Amino acid sequence: MIHVSADQNLYKIEELIPPQTELNLYNPSDGIPDLNQADALLLRTVTHLTADTFPNPPKNLRFIGTGSSGTDHLDNEYLEEKGITLASANGCNARAVAEYVMTSILLWREKEQPDESFGSVGVIGVGKAGSAVVELLTNFGIDCVQYDPPRAEREPDFSSVSLQEVLNCDILTFHVPLNRKGNYSTFHWLDEEKLKGRSYKLIINAARGGVINELALMKYYVEGDIQDYILDVWEDEPDFNTEVAKHAFIATPHIAGYSEQAKVNATKLVCDQLAKFFNLASGPVHYEIPERAEDLAHIQYDLTKLITRLHPILGYDKALRDLSGRPDKKVLFRNLRNEWPYRFEYPSLKIRKELLEEFPELKKLGVKATD
Repeated sequence: MIHVSADQNLYKIEELIPPQTELNLYNPSDGIPDLNQADALLLRTVTHLTADTFPNPPKNLRFIGTGSSGTDHLDNEYLEEKGITLASANGCNARAVAEYVMTSILLWREKEQPDESFGSVGVIGVGKAGSAVVELLTNFGIDCVQYDPPRAEREPDFSSVSLQEVLNCDILTFHVPLNRKGNYSTFHWLDEEKLKGRSYKLIINAARGGVINELALMKYYVEGDIQDYILDVWEDEPDFNTEVAKHAFIATPHIAGYSEQAKVNATKLVCDQLAKFFNLASGPVHYEIPERAEDLAHIQYDLTKLITRLHPILGYDKALRDLSGRPDKKVLFRNLRNEWPYRFEYPSLKIRKELLEEFPELKKLGVKATD
């Protein structure tokens, strides 16, 4: 029997954990659990494991899986030196993040420049999430360029545009990991030096807090060089900068990748890797998410009203702004992430056929017609 300690907030963990395991759930708010009996630890981004926070890993602990695409909360080199195999849910939320970006751009255009084109979009970081963003932008016929020098270095078939080409775009959207060292450091990648002398319609960060220098971003927004910005991630998360949030077109509490499908994918990916690592005969656990028909009243809709019925982005935005000035905003920020129900991704939603015909943008997002 394999003993597994898992974050209680890993979605559907009890349904998706392989049956040949003994599962112990822990509350991450209480810190790192007692792992003296654990063979494996499954966690989320709220748990940081480094030489300082986790100085003496028990010898029996052989596997750590994170239910997230990124691993910047883990000191990978340190943990691997301790003989621990690491696994992540890389790509689990790619579609959800892409939908967040496309939803944001559509809402921004509807409000700020309904009669103008989107302009060109520079996608910075073209891994699984960035690639999903490119796919959706292409569905909408939006001109976009792809910037990812490390991927171009790894993959001869991938071509990255130059730094100047991507910085010349009208809109920038970020999908890179947070790296503080190495040849491709992304910490404060977008800083005052890159912003100076340029103008942008919109800047979106749905990657990691710290990829953009938030104070420089706000400065150039106030000075008029940046028309709008949208932030889902924050430098000192969960202690987000309320002044930066106040000026944002949309500000959300790190939920771009939060969907029913993404959360199931995340837990399933780490559980499948756990099963493979420990040679569990049961193999992957199957879990199916049904489609959902949205019962939309027969009222006069515009695109903004429809989108915000299907995607809770503006609800999160309002909730985050309501935290400004609250002494317990860090706790409430986490609560927004943990307690709101997950949305369904667009391809799993169905609405009336006449609405799809009236608003073809929804069809491009993947929404289907009810039977």
